[in-house]
Amino acid sequence: MIEINIISASPGISTQEQIFQIIEARSTGITIKEMNKILNRPISMIQVHLKDLIATKAIFTRENKAGVGLIYYPSKNVS
Repeated sequence: MIEINIISASPGISTQEQIFQIIEARSTGITIKEMNKILNRPISMIQVHLKDLIATKAIFTRENKAGVGLIYYPSKNVS
């Protein structure tokens, strides 16, 4: 029989809060790959949190110059 171990969340700030702090600190913008390297979290997890942050207008995106990916920026009206 397979033993299942249920774990609880680690104390501290959430992944979404970490992502927001990273974006806030980089006013020149940051890519999802850079966030992936900093956080060591799956890109799919980061994408979920980015969608939430975009929906709440905490951040916004622009296409990079090559038109291939997105760059994430902090919203100017969020302090």
